[in-house]
Amino acid sequence: MKIGQFSEKSGLTNYTIRYYEKIGVLHKPNIDDSGHRDYKQSDLELINWVTCLKNSGMLLQKIKEYSQSFRTKNEPKVVAILELHFLKLIAKKKDIEHYIEVTQEKFLNLKSS
Repeated sequence: MKIGQFSEKSGLTNYTIRYYEKIGVLHKPNIDDSGHRDYKQSDLELINWVTCLKNSGMLLQKIKEYSQSFRTKNEPKVVAILELHFLKLIAKKKDIEHYIEVTQEKFLNLKSS
């Protein structure tokens, strides 16, 4: 698929896609005979996962490391990166649950007075 269709399906701008290629988060796709980027379904699956990692707080440098390790099939590195991210997400979840509880308590106290 061309970059426009890839952009539409991924929800990212053409600029962001090119930037991710430039910094190594995405590999450079094949170029077709007309000189256009030609993305595969696997590229779309990867970019959707990258977006998930970014939205959940992983830094682009770590996403780049993950992506490169994934492409080179460095499974121990991929597992280590995901495990650390998972543990950070669990800690954030606990913090957020605490904040919700405290806020709810404050809200209910204000509402009942």
